[in-house]
Amino acid sequence: MEIFKVAGIGVLAVILSGVLKKDNPEFVPIVTIAGGAIVLVMIISSMSGAIAAFDALVEKTGVDQKLFGGVLKIIGIGYVTEYASAICEDQGSRSTANKIQLAGKISIFLMALPIVNALVDSITRLL
Repeated sequence: MEIFKVAGIGVLAVILSGVLKKDNPEFVPIVTIAGGAIVLVMIISSMSGAIAAFDALVEKTGVDQKLFGGVLKIIGIGYVTEYASAICEDQGSRSTANKIQLAGKISIFLMALPIVNALVDSITRLL
C-alpha cells in the first residue's frame, strides 16, 4: 500500500531531523523539506486516478470545464498553503505560517468567486 511508503518516508525524515538537530542543525530544514517533497511527489502521482474520475463526473453533469479547473486549483492552493505553513511552523516561525495561511485563504476566496457566480447564474435560470 502506498500509505505505508508515505508514512515510512515521513517518519524517516523526522528521525533523521532529530539526529541532525544536535550536531548539524543547519541541515534540519533541508531534510524536512526534502522529506515533504518526496511525500508530495508520491501523493501527486497517485492522485491522477482521482482527477480522471472527477473529470468524468464533470463530463456527465455538463458543468463548464473552467469551473472544474477552478475547483482543482482551489484544492491545490489549500494543499500548498498547508504544506508551506507546516514547514514554517516546524522551523519555529508561526508568524510566517499565519501569513501564508492568510494568503492561501484570500487566494481560495478569489478563485471561488467565478464558481459562486456560475452557481448563482444557474439558480437564477432555474427560477
